[in-house]
Amino acid sequence: MFCVISQWTAAEDLSDELEETVRSAFVPGIMALGAVSVHFVETAERSMQVVTVYPDEETANVAREKQEAIRAQAVNQMPVQYVGEVRGRVFASG
Repeated sequence: MFCVISQWTAAEDLSDELEETVRSAFVPGIMALGAVSVHFVETAERSMQVVTVYPDEETANVAREKQEAIRAQAVNQMPVQYVGEVRGRVFASG
């Protein structure tokens, strides 16, 4: 497995409406790229991480361009800012 973790900040508290937009639009969009799972994790009052797990690095690399388009869409539709990402091989899980 291969993981992409992106960091985000929000201009306002995460609202029910924002969370519903994430669930209804962004989760399916990311899953359609070949992800095994995706988790939106609120890490602070106005901060979140998006943890996307792909079956392998090749799938993650193929998805990269479309994933960047989804990020641009998120910035346009929601009061969020993309901070950055880290990528790497999953070597243990439970």
